[in-house]
Amino acid sequence: MKTFAFSVFMGIVYFIWIQSIIIASGLFINRITNTDKVTERFEITYVMKNGEVGIRSLEDQYFERTENKFAESDLNKIKEGDTIKIDFNKGVLGKKYLNSGKINISE
Repeated sequence: MKTFAFSVFMGIVYFIWIQSIIIASGLFINRITNTDKVTERFEITYVMKNGEVGIRSLEDQYFERTENKFAESDLNKIKEGDTIKIDFNKGVLGKKYLNSGKINISE
């Protein structure tokens, strides 16, 4: 019984470890070459003094909590309820990503 439990435990550990390697590799491959730029509209849901901003996509309706992703000058301009456009690059696998890791408001 101990051998079976140990085998199951090690199987779960290896599955989690291998899965994280596969995801990281896929994201790296996606960023190798960008195919084109994509602009997406977001609504600002909240802005906090520490640089945390909540944004909600107007196209896909997903919510994102960002922390220190906006430039200080952009943080001073935006307020709750504003609509902004953010430029993303689209990778080889079709997934969107930020080129610099920072959000540049395009409007």
